[in-house]
Amino acid sequence: MNFIKRLSLFETLLITAIISIHLYAAFSDAYNFPNWWFMRDDAYYYFKVAQNISQGLGSTFDGINLTNGYHPLWMLICIPIFALARFDLILPLRVLLMLMAVLNAATAVLIYRLVKSNLSTAVAMLAASFWAFNSYIHMNVYEPGLETPLAAFAIVLFIYKLSQLEKEWRTQSVATRQIAALAVSATIVMFSRLDLVFLAIIGGFWIIFRGRPIRSLLPLDILIIFASMTSSVALRTGIDQYNTTYAASAIEAMILVLVIKVIALYFFGAYQHPRADSVLKIIRQTGIAITVSSVLATGLYLLLVQLGIGKGFPRSAFVIDWGISLLLLLALRFTAHWFGDQKIKVGAQTTTPLTELQANWKKWLTEGVTYYGILGGALTIYMLYNKVTFGTSTPVSGQIKRWWGTLIETVYESPAPNWSSFFGISFQSAYDAWQPASKLFLWMAKIIHPLYRGSNTMDERYYIVMFVFAFLALIILFANARRSLRKASNMALIPLAASCGIQILSYTTTAYGGVKEWYWVSQMIFITLAGSLLLDLILRPLQKIKITRNLLKLAAIALSISLAYEFGFYVKTIMRYNYFLADRPYMEVLPYLEENTPPGSIIGMTGGGNAGYFIHDRTVVNMDGLINSYDYFQSLQNREAPIYLKEHGVTVIFASPRLLMFPPYKGQFAPYLENYSEYGGKNLMYLLEEPKYYKAPRK
Repeated sequence: MNFIKRLSLFETLLITAIISIHLYAAFSDAYNFPNWWFMRDDAYYYFKVAQNISQGLGSTFDGINLTNGYHPLWMLICIPIFALARFDLILPLRVLLMLMAVLNAATAVLIYRLVKSNLSTAVAMLAASFWAFNSYIHMNVYEPGLETPLAAFAIVLFIYKLSQLEKEWRTQSVATRQIAALAVSATIVMFSRLDLVFLAIIGGFWIIFRGRPIRSLLPLDILIIFASMTSSVALRTGIDQYNTTYAASAIEAMILVLVIKVIALYFFGAYQHPRADSVLKIIRQTGIAITVSSVLATGLYLLLVQLGIGKGFPRSAFVIDWGISLLLLLALRFTAHWFGDQKIKVGAQTTTPLTELQANWKKWLTEGVTYYGILGGALTIYMLYNKVTFGTSTPVSGQIKRWWGTLIETVYESPAPNWSSFFGISFQSAYDAWQPASKLFLWMAKIIHPLYRGSNTMDERYYIVMFVFAFLALIILFANARRSLRKASNMALIPLAASCGIQILSYTTTAYGGVKEWYWVSQMIFITLAGSLLLDLILRPLQKIKITRNLLKLAAIALSISLAYEFGFYVKTIMRYNYFLADRPYMEVLPYLEENTPPGSIIGMTGGGNAGYFIHDRTVVNMDGLINSYDYFQSLQNREAPIYLKEHGVTVIFASPRLLMFPPYKGQFAPYLENYSEYGGKNLMYLLEEPKYYKAPRK
């Protein structure tokens, strides 16, 4: 009730618009849901597992194999909703759509309050409406039916709580219960999407080291060191060879280098206030720290390789890493020097790193144990539960996709194939991590075609526009250095930016295959908040005049109405009423499968999420392994998947025989299949007890 009483008129109207549009969609024709809204096969992995859990069958997609291939918090939310599937398969989808509308509205309201309390009302209106009604955000966060609506809400809630803390700790002490509450919020972030663990960890640094320069420098240092070491290896080996051979050893070396470099940077004084030291001293401190740590890390890693603990790669990568990391870490400190408080003069810093540590270690340790005890304890319990229940401590889906990335010519999505993908700045692919901003860059790239002609120059024009925008943004930020730093700190943009970069690298540097567009929800939030800051800096002169300030509010309201109208029109277009026959099959393939297989059949399919949810009197077993058991994953790797499936009751396979010839299947199914029907480019095949012929394994 208190939350409702606190709602402003704009928030009330925003919530009303979001809920109304989604209510219209929720009551539309049943056929719309699997064909126009919840179209992603991956979403039905959640839906079917949740349905099975609600029926007492356990965490299983097919009722046969236990699986943990999902993000846990979203599954917990789905379970009671998909208990309704026993009455009607579409009813849970209607309920889920409305739950997503509530999460959308709550996220938009939090963005509004966060931006309004730090920037201006007009910019807050635009930021909230942009998030709520932007077509790209809707189609990749709210429409697929995956965990992303919950993840977006959890991220914004965590950032909002960090913003509140930022305004409190300067005037009053922070109680242990506040640290614990923030840790709980970070834990929710982590379990909403497990790859958001980086935001949860970086957020802890931001909280514990408040009041010290290390809180801003350390998150960005981690990002720089991560990018530097891995890209140095890729520079020496090439992207393709890096993915197939050296990704694991590069990550091992990166972790070692990261620990040693951070310790060296601290004790050589590189985490003291940048404005308290001269430029020469900054260069000397950072240079010595990086040189000493690079020598130590190189020697230690080579020793580990000799002992058989680590894996080797070109040693010159350590030299390249020294140069790249030194250059970028110095650039970061010069930037911090520019943005730092001008009241601090050179030589004003008298506290040595050791003195600082002696003065703060008890507080840092107490708060660190509280925060990371809760966060790490929850993660440890989760991993132990997975190990005991499923035989593996992490979701098998992630393990499978990393395995895909090490294979050559896999039929599924490849790992980052080039440098733009490696850093998440590709466009029109899953490695385009900075949407919706990159959509604007692409639009501008088309406009400047007359200035940069050529039929195959889109890449060049896109990156020219991107770098021009980045350069102009830096000019705006540097011209308003003090205000930019204060507002960015109040909105926790530094830890958010660092975690966004680290999350991208966690996929691109580990040869992860099968990256999807919806992974980048934290990047979408960063774009929304950082764009709000830039817009506020541009409009700042107009905000000082009452008339223009009111005009900006009116313009923001008009744009918000326009965005809501366009979004509503889109929803009305795809979610039609009385357009489809009530008895029309939800998927065209379902009648075919049901007519060509006897009731009770267990059908193996590559993917098969939506078919597994909607099919009657039959069971679908997932063959790519994403929502199958760890044992099946091992069988697939050992080229024994046909035997495993047959032992678990699979009698029919519905898949493309050609697809099954390529990695990750590598032709292992071919001797066990007998074709008897075909539909839509796929074959319906018997899975034989014994192979028709012997096929020697490929070496």
